[in-house]
Amino acid sequence: MSDRYLSGMRILGGLLLLGVAAAAWVTAPAAGLAIVAVGLLTTGAALATAVRLPRRRSARRWTGPAAATASVVVTACYRGPAVNATGWWWVLETLALLALLVPTVRRTRGRGRTAVSAFVQVAAIAVLPVRIGPHLTPPADPAETAVLCLLCSLLAAGAAASGCYLRGVDSRRRRAIAAHRREHRLEVARDLHDFASHDVMGVVVLVQAAQLLAREDPARAVELLPRIEEAGMQALAAMDRTVRTLNGDGDGDGDGDGDGDGEGEGEGEGDGERSREGRGVGDRGRAAEAAPAGGLPASPPGGPPRPDLPERPRHRRRDLSELPELVARFTRTGTVPARLDVAVGALDELPREVSALGYRMVVESLTNVRRHAPAATDVDIAAGRVRYRGGAALRLTVTDTTGAASAARTSPSPGRVGGGEGLAGLTERAEALGGSLAAGPHGTAGWQVTATLPLPDSAPPTTDPHERTSLARYAAPEGTPA
Repeated sequence: MSDRYLSGMRILGGLLLLGVAAAAWVTAPAAGLAIVAVGLLTTGAALATAVRLPRRRSARRWTGPAAATASVVVTACYRGPAVNATGWWWVLETLALLALLVPTVRRTRGRGRTAVSAFVQVAAIAVLPVRIGPHLTPPADPAETAVLCLLCSLLAAGAAASGCYLRGVDSRRRRAIAAHRREHRLEVARDLHDFASHDVMGVVVLVQAAQLLAREDPARAVELLPRIEEAGMQALAAMDRTVRTLNGDGDGDGDGDGDGDGEGEGEGEGDGERSREGRGVGDRGRAAEAAPAGGLPASPPGGPPRPDLPERPRHRRRDLSELPELVARFTRTGTVPARLDVAVGALDELPREVSALGYRMVVESLTNVRRHAPAATDVDIAAGRVRYRGGAALRLTVTDTTGAASAARTSPSPGRVGGGEGLAGLTERAEALGGSLAAGPHGTAGWQVTATLPLPDSAPPTTDPHERTSLARYAAPEGTPA
């Protein structure tokens, strides 16, 4: 409920309460002070609950039971006489108690507390005819009073059932929101694994190469430092995006109550976590402000000039349109050259989910080359369109070649066990799109990952699968250890 709408409701509720108070002032001499007082109390409680007053939810939970208790006390003590004005207040009190019963059943925490509160309010509504029937002139027949009590009980049962239904809807809505948030956080975690680990592994490989060169040629080891720094900045940028995404998700949809009023049952929780995340983003943001547009800090005064590195955009799309930049960065920040061959029109007008998944597959494959194939001599990335299940599909292959047939695929960081869903998760996504993803040995000592992703009918395959254009061919810089 928006603040403007809630403010209007409160103004309207206040006007209605003033009207009821004026009617109480006029009818108090005839109806009696007790009848008017309990009528005002129950009506005011119903209006306050409708406009979310008092602000503290713990106080609002007791509004209905308190009004019902006062009604039972007046019913037990009232001795007449029952006049027309008494009847009008009786009707108003009945409607107010029914209105209070629905939110009590809907929002009270705990089944035991809900059952007790609902029982008190249902009992107060059920015995209301006893207040009027015996004090009429002439008195009502006991059977008629009993029938009225039964009708009131049915009305109360209907209100309680409505509250139970809304309580179930709220519970399902909370579970759906929790599942959505969990899925979103898993998606962010997969992003962090797919992208940040790619750059972190580049840092690991370059550091290992620098350690080897430091013993033989320290000057060449120093030349690797700018590339290590660039890979580290890439990883830091990926982590910053993850923190910003999580921080933004925490700020939205804070409705845990499930009744649409924007009041979560876990009010106030997570503020400390979000503030810590915000401080982390702020610290890195201040560091980024001191860096040039390319994302790398300026050379320190008196230090050697920084080598020319291509500027990277502040916001990357993370799809196949960035494939040339990804291949260039892999070659520039690693020790294995990568080559990219793309068929004519293969990457034109791709669906967003296909382009994003293809990019993830290439990133994961290149990361695995760094982690598991330190002896690889080169990597080939190819993209083209093929016939697949009667339609068109985009086929991506990432193939690494190892010179020595006996070279084993090991991890450059053997102490690291597991790293996320990896190719298994990407395989599930590819199958969800109706495609496939396969990985296995290639040649004598290489490895190949192939993804086939179906395309809409409007995206025909290339007529000649052998007609290719080289979008980019990148080789390792001179002097880079292979």
